[in-house]
Amino acid sequence: MINKIYKSINNKYLKFFKFFFFLRHVFAIFFIATILFFSIPKFFNFEKKQDLINEYLLNYYDLELNNFNSIKFEIFPLPNLLIKNASLKIKDKPLKMKTKNLNIFLSVKDIYSFKDLKAKKIIFIDNELSLDIEKIEELLRYFNDLKYKLGVKHLNINFKKNNSSLLKVNNINFFNYGYNKNKINGEVFNKKFKASVEGNNKKINFKLLNTGIEANFVIDQKNTNNFTTGSSKIVVLNNFLKFDFNIDNSQLEIDKSSFRNANILAYFNSIIKFNPYFSIKTNIDIQKINKNIIKKISLEKILDKNKETIKNINSINKINYKSKRYRTNLIKSYSSDLSLAYGRLVFTNKILISGGEINCSGDSILIDDYPRLNFVCYLSLRDTKKLFKKFSIPKDINNNPYNLITEGSLNILNKKINFKKIKVNENYLANKEDMKYFKETFEKIIFNESFLNIFKIEKIKDFVIAII
Repeated sequence: MINKIYKSINNKYLKFFKFFFFLRHVFAIFFIATILFFSIPKFFNFEKKQDLINEYLLNYYDLELNNFNSIKFEIFPLPNLLIKNASLKIKDKPLKMKTKNLNIFLSVKDIYSFKDLKAKKIIFIDNELSLDIEKIEELLRYFNDLKYKLGVKHLNINFKKNNSSLLKVNNINFFNYGYNKNKINGEVFNKKFKASVEGNNKKINFKLLNTGIEANFVIDQKNTNNFTTGSSKIVVLNNFLKFDFNIDNSQLEIDKSSFRNANILAYFNSIIKFNPYFSIKTNIDIQKINKNIIKKISLEKILDKNKETIKNINSINKINYKSKRYRTNLIKSYSSDLSLAYGRLVFTNKILISGGEINCSGDSILIDDYPRLNFVCYLSLRDTKKLFKKFSIPKDINNNPYNLITEGSLNILNKKINFKKIKVNENYLANKEDMKYFKETFEKIIFNESFLNIFKIEKIKDFVIAII
């Protein structure tokens, strides 16, 4: 019985097993043929096809292949031509790049014949690019105009101005196809960032990871004056910056700008010139400020650690502030003109206070090892009692006009002051002994902390009490 069942099964499935064993040989032949198909090109000399490769890169990607070390065929991850240590230039643009690995991924039909070559995509790996800061728009336009797939991995860009390095952005990754299309990531200031480009390069979003810094830019079309216009919103932790901008090859104009956080609200506009030299012109209108933030600023550290930066800044700044609590605040309004060039600061200040006003002017060489602030100040009081009332000083004084002229210099880091002249109205001119007393009192009461702390109301009050 068992033998009959075995014979029945054997006869029934014999043809199936014979077909299966036949397919096994077919699969083996196909597998071996496939391996040979993709392996044989590794022995070809693809450098002989350099002209065809150059023609393809130029026609499809506007890339001129200038130099390279070798061209080899690679099987993995997909069949591709690997060009080692290549130098390339974008056609009709002053943009050059060096890459350690340029992969041209081939279609199956193109592995053995480069006639009418149409690769699937190209990818650059480990790249170096030096770029003039003014050519950023041309680089963005190149990537935007590409119709064929391109990827960039580990790109380092050195942004320059007049052959001097301004900014380095490293390890950039970018693809114009697939899931990561128009998404950029990399490192700047040793921090990782992510960015995206949308709407034909008209909207750029940027985020510096783990820092609380985000920026959004919306770029408009160029106008008739060859300006690129747009707007921006930038967030740095809990600081919010918003502005419109116009930019061309020579300058950046910032308009309708606002900066705000829990301590300050300010509006400003600026003109930043790149050519023929770098300079900044800014008007700042402070609407609200918490005086306690001044205590946190260390002018001494700023001067000590940023001398080279200060030396290279050329700027003209106007600062205005008007108190909204006019009746309760000692300072009613403040205006200042500041000019900084080659490390030399020149300033004029006007402060409207209760009962009068203060006008000061002076200069300082901020890049000196021990910078001195030279000053000439005029205090004009029309209502002396009003000022003393603000200080809560119960003095029985007359209310005649009071004019004070002081001239001298402050040693910012050593916290010392020297008076050259102190004059009150027309009937008092301080002698050397009096000026020595004023110097010692000023240093003991007002200048016993950092420079910016000399403007504390409490200190000024104690100093007034000590000298009247």
